[in-house]
Order: sequence, then C-alpha cells, then structure tokens
Amino acid sequence: MTRSQHANRRLPAVRRQAGQAMVLFMVLAGVLLLGVLLLFNTGQAVNKKVTLTNTADAAAYSVAVQQARVMNFAAYTNRARIANEVAVAQMVSLWSWMNMIHTHTVAGENLFEYLSWIGPVRVIAKPLAMAYGAAEDVVGKLRDAAHPALGGMIQLLDGINGALALSASTLLTWGSAAGAVDIAIEVVEQNDPTAEIAPIGLLVLGDQIATAALSGGNNLLAHHVNSERNEGMDRYRNVVMASRDRFSADRSDLLGIDIPLVKIGFEELGGTDLVDYDRWVAVDTLDLTVEIDLGLFDFELDVPLGFGGAQAVTQENDQSFFPGIMSGEQPGDPGWYSEYRPDPREFEQYNGATGTTAKHLAERYPSVNVPAHVPFFVPKRPSGKYNEKRHAYFAGYDGLRAYHDVNDSYGRRPEGSEAGPIFTVYVQSERANARTSQDIDGIGGPNGSRLELDNRMSGDVMTAVATGQTYFNRPPDSPGGLFSRLIPDDWNGDLVHDGKLEQGSLFSPYWQARLVETPDEVYGLLQLSSLVTPGGG
Repeated sequence: MTRSQHANRRLPAVRRQAGQAMVLFMVLAGVLLLGVLLLFNTGQAVNKKVTLTNTADAAAYSVAVQQARVMNFAAYTNRARIANEVAVAQMVSLWSWMNMIHTHTVAGENLFEYLSWIGPVRVIAKPLAMAYGAAEDVVGKLRDAAHPALGGMIQLLDGINGALALSASTLLTWGSAAGAVDIAIEVVEQNDPTAEIAPIGLLVLGDQIATAALSGGNNLLAHHVNSERNEGMDRYRNVVMASRDRFSADRSDLLGIDIPLVKIGFEELGGTDLVDYDRWVAVDTLDLTVEIDLGLFDFELDVPLGFGGAQAVTQENDQSFFPGIMSGEQPGDPGWYSEYRPDPREFEQYNGATGTTAKHLAERYPSVNVPAHVPFFVPKRPSGKYNEKRHAYFAGYDGLRAYHDVNDSYGRRPEGSEAGPIFTVYVQSERANARTSQDIDGIGGPNGSRLELDNRMSGDVMTAVATGQTYFNRPPDSPGGLFSRLIPDDWNGDLVHDGKLEQGSLFSPYWQARLVETPDEVYGLLQLSSLVTPGGG
C-alpha cells in the first residue's frame, strides 16, 4: 500500500473528531455570560445605592440648611429689634436732655436777671441774662418741632419691632416645621424620581423637626415672655442696655475749678435705662457744687441748675422715674448688670443721676413746668407748648416683646450631638428600579429567558439613611478678625477681640449646616442597624 493510500484511509477518522471544541466553547461562553450578568447586576445595584445615598445626603443637608436659615433669620430680627430699641433710647435721651437744657436756660435767665439788680455786677449779668433769654427761646422752638417727630418715630420703631417679633416667632415655630418636610420630599424627588422617604423615616424626621420647632423641655428653643420678670427677659434687656450708644448710656460731664480752699464744679449726669421691660426712662441733671475747706470748718453747697426727664411708655400716664432699672444678676439690687463689660460689671441707675439734688426735681418736673418756689425760677411760662409733665411721656411704646432663644443644652460647643438639632432622612426605592438583569424584559423579566440571577433583597427595597445637623460656630480667631467677637474696652474704648468661643444663641447669625454620623439611637428607631448603608458619614 502506497503512502497516499494509507493517508486516504485515515481521513474519515479525522472528520469524526471535528466539532468537539465547540462544546467546550459553549460551556465557557455560558460561564462568561453569567459573569457578565453578575458584573452588570452588581454595577446596577451599586449605582442605585450610590444614588440613594447621595439623595439621602442632599435631603438631610437641605433640611439642616433650612433650619440654619430660620435660626439666622431669627438672630437677624433679634439684632434688628435691639438696634431699634437703641434708637428709641436715643430719642428718649434726646428729649430728656433737651428738657434739662431748656430748664437750665430758664434758670440761667432768671438767675442773671436777679443779679443784674445788683449794681456792681450788672454790666456782666445783664448781657448774660439776655443771652440766656435768647437761648431759652431757641430751645423752646426746637422742642416744639422735636416732640411730635420723636413721638412718631418711637411709635414707628416699636411697630416695626412688633412685626419683627411676630415674623421670627412664626417662622421658628411653623415655617421651619412645615417647610422642612416639603423640602426633604422635593429634594428626594429631584435627585431620584424612583425614591421616596419611607413612612418610618417621615415619623422620625417629623419628631426631629418638632424638637427643633417647639419650646421648653429638651427641645431646641426657649420661649421667654415679658409678662413677668424672668432670667431670659433680664438677659434680653441687658443685651439691649449693653448695646446703647454713648449718648444714651452716659451723658456725664464735669467742669471743675479748683482754687485754694474752694472747689467749684459744674456736674452734668444723665443716662437712659430700660425699666421693667416695657418703658425707656431717661433722667438728666446739671448741678453746681461748691466745696469750701477752712480746716475746722467745711461747707458744701449743691445747687440744681437744670433737670429733665422723659419716658417711652405704653399709655400716657404719670409713671414714676424712680426706682429705675434693677439688676439682672441679683434681683432687687439697684442698677443693672452686664456680662459684656469689664469689671466692675454693676452700673448705677441712670448713670448716677439718682444721687444728685436735682434728682427729685427731675422726677417732679421732667418737662420744664417748674413752679415759682424752686430757686432761680419765677412764674414765667417758658417758650414752647410742650412744657407740662405729661409731655415728658411718649405713649405707644409696648416694650420688649417675647422672644425665642436656644436652650442651654444646645450650642455650647460647635461639635457633638448637642451642638444643634439633627435631621435624619431615610429613603427607599423598589428593587426593580435598580434595573438589574432580573428586571429587564428579555433577560430575566416576565418574558425573559431562563438565564437570570435572583437578586434577593429584604422586602425587595433598597434603602439609605443620612443625617444633617444645624450647629453654631463663630471662629474666635478667624483670618483678619472678620468674624471674631468684639467687645468694648469701656464706654470710651475701642472694640477689641476677646478671643473667646461664643456659645450658640439667637442673637448671632452664625448657624450653619453639615452632614454627621447618624446616631445609634436613630438607627435603633429605624431598626436598620444591619440593613442600611449610611450616607453623609
């Protein structure tokens, strides 16, 4: 048999072995396809989980931002109310000071008129009497123009304060609560239309929002009312008192002449206090003091040269000027207390005007209506038409309104669970929304093939949870001192940085938002400790 014949006889055997590699290829292709499906399903599930986590983060952060905005709005309104109160104090101070000046011009004109009857001093006394007379006429006309303008401005500012108080209270108690849930739902829908806040998540978020919106107990807010004296209103009043400008707080001045054996001084004292939360009271006095020291014989003389007073009250009546403000630190003590000023931190009523001879005259005759029996006064009606005691009172001022502040348990430090309120958003989405091979028609869907992977999930839903927090932080040493705390050295001093960490309150608009770890107790409420992948942490 030739070689070619032998080769031809082996050909049929080779043909019988053809196609065995195809079987192996089909097996490997099936495994490869299964791996591709597994990789596809894993990618779809991870992508959906990331989307849910980002959605929960965005919703929780948005609710915290909303709360921060509400609290900062309340802080701005409180600061605006303080500024308006200071403006009211300025107007009351101006009227009291003008009353004192007018009284002094009347007294000066009469005094020098008396002295002009004495021959040797007539050449000096008569021109002074004429000068004082001209000044008295000018001051009277100025007071005629000032009184209605000051009264109108006081009522306007007080009305603005009422509107600000109402808006802050409404937004804190209703605006944040009603808007927070809507914001969370809207953010979830816009980030993932297939997701929603789970029913248990709505209950938890609602409870957290209520904690942030309600007052008292362990809630975020403390509501201080002005119907009776209390620590919260004392603090508010002391903040207002510490915010007064120099003219309202301290109108004192001293001009002294010191010659051997004799000291002569012209002392002006005056200040304006917020008394009983509902009335601004100002007192101004001008006294001539003479001290003669002859060794065995000492003589002191205190002659009132001017006095005046003013009050902003709810209704025009005859409220007394004394006693004035009481200490917010120790009830019953005279003066007022400030934690914002260096030692000593106790301040006298009306900046010391209570200790002068003219004090009682200022209370009895605050608006120039001085009777004839008072020294240096004659029964001459002063210039102007606002000279009766009732004109010392500006009606239509309702005082400090009730306000909200942060409970002491919150805002002490910018870190930790008590830095501020938390808001947890728990979102869920149906497993089918992940669009794995099990849910795609033609692969594993209703009309799909038998080649599918069963993605088993608890309740056939995917979930994520995130927590946002509203917290207070005012950096004590920020670059350039832009946000640093500033306090005055004294009434005449410049503002200086104190370098201290400020606690959270509704007097400073430094409330911010951030994402934090979801607390374990919240996980316990959601019963998701082992089922939920947290976001925001």
